[in-house]
Amino acid sequence: MGPTDSSAPLPPPLRGTNSGAFTRRTIAARWPRIAGRVIADNDFPDPINARIQALRDALPDGSIRRLRDDEAPDAALWGEYVAPHLGKTWLEVPWFFGETYFYRRLLEATGYFRAGAGRQADPFTDQKEQGLAHTEARIEALAQRRSRARDEGDETRSVLTRLLRSALWGNQADLSMWTADEEGPGHRHSEQAEEHLLVDDTPAALAQLEGRDRPARVDVWADNAGFELVSDLALVDGLLAAEAVGQVTVHLKAHPTFVSDATVDDVHATLATLADADEAAVRALVGRLRRALAAGRLRLRDGWVWTSPLRARELPAPVRAEMARADLLISKGDANYRRLLGDRQWAFTTPFAEASAPLPVPVLALRTHKSEVAAGLSAAQVDRLDDEEPDWAVNGEWGVMQFAPADASPEAMRPSPAA
Repeated sequence: MGPTDSSAPLPPPLRGTNSGAFTRRTIAARWPRIAGRVIADNDFPDPINARIQALRDALPDGSIRRLRDDEAPDAALWGEYVAPHLGKTWLEVPWFFGETYFYRRLLEATGYFRAGAGRQADPFTDQKEQGLAHTEARIEALAQRRSRARDEGDETRSVLTRLLRSALWGNQADLSMWTADEEGPGHRHSEQAEEHLLVDDTPAALAQLEGRDRPARVDVWADNAGFELVSDLALVDGLLAAEAVGQVTVHLKAHPTFVSDATVDDVHATLATLADADEAAVRALVGRLRRALAAGRLRLRDGWVWTSPLRARELPAPVRAEMARADLLISKGDANYRRLLGDRQWAFTTPFAEASAPLPVPVLALRTHKSEVAAGLSAAQVDRLDDEEPDWAVNGEWGVMQFAPADASPEAMRPSPAA
């Protein structure tokens, strides 16, 4: 089966009914814990807290219902998304739908789109701010490395390779998995990180930027705020310093979701915080990024599609047309990886380009494994990991940098029916 073979059946999506699986634990334990943390971290009035508690109490056996957010700008879209799942339990619906719906229900409960105490209030602000503050030393070290590379005139390909590595392992920071005061996954030194890199398609991705007759456009599907966002911004800075790259567009979430997923406001808040850093290299990085924003070489874009349950095969035609204007798409993080693969039960040895949705742009996926969705691994790797580290697929310790070429077929420009 090739990447554009639409006649072959797709594997089923993950669901909470996969008894004993990570998906079930997420729905039954992790989501209620996240909702409880929203109550604890915010000074919401009692009616809001009662709505959040009702959402907690409905997990995992309550029924999917329509949103009660008629005035919200995405209300009509969610009416369409929810319709096929009405009356099913949280465990019965596809996991990707359930997770995006859970976070949207949290915003319904806090009144994010309504007049009142919760309007436009990010319920995860406290966690995001802690996540940034707790990684100050790592941010300084990253900015210092970036400064040395510029001062010493390091070769572009080696610079981008290192920055892509930093962006990959920055994805280990994920506040939906580990709170800001918990010890999350990490590697003590670069050799250990290399040992945990299962696939490295960096050369194929960078080749997309070389030997062109015009400066390339690179798009980034961003993931988490905090240190991961800073590592992504350092990568953006490196890309913009390369002669081959003319513009970088970063796609962010239209509203708070998945606890730490980054919004446009998070980017500006992060830059404002780092602009006051003691370390000169950090302030210099902020200055370069702000100048790139002012010049239009760095663009920040959000859209309702990135907070939707739409998987990559279902992305609307206008979104695909905009994607086709880029020369390389860098997909960050676990949720975006799940979107690319449709959150389906692919055999882990399925080639990545086959499992990934056909898209009109070459894709480099940077992802640390935090869910039971994977492709592009060898049978020997899977056997070894299953034997030596049974929770390797979800513990955030292992990473991949996987490339899929652009699909030039007409199907790549058209969304597939939901399945």
